[in-house]
Amino acid sequence: MLNFDEVKNCVAKVCSECDYLNTDKCNKKKCNIGFSEEIIKLAEENEVMQVENGNKLVPTEDMKYYREELIADGIAEVCKLCNECRENHSEHCVISICRHSLENTILKENMIYPGSVLMYIMGVAKQNPEFADMIRSSYTK
Repeated sequence: MLNFDEVKNCVAKVCSECDYLNTDKCNKKKCNIGFSEEIIKLAEENEVMQVENGNKLVPTEDMKYYREELIADGIAEVCKLCNECRENHSEHCVISICRHSLENTILKENMIYPGSVLMYIMGVAKQNPEFADMIRSSYTK
């Protein structure tokens, strides 16, 4: 099983800045950050890496503001996990689902991970060059 600690740390930083944290408005099922936490928790507790049609569960209505650099850090850590994984790549993978959930906070369209971080960042750059640079910078540090 992969170690999700760095991704969890990044997601927790984003969550800690949310105005809804510890209020009645906090709903992890409708929040991309909360959903990322929950999908990782599911993977760790049940030792599963695949959630069939999991991308359909990713919240699409979350319109809260998130700091782009924190989201970029989270995506960079997810990309590192993807590179460590020895399974066949799948969009049903918890890693991909988590990445899509984080992408939803910044990008207009989810990206397909082509198996290469460089190719992924180039794809992100087509939508948001500055954000792609943040991911690259975070990935390489």
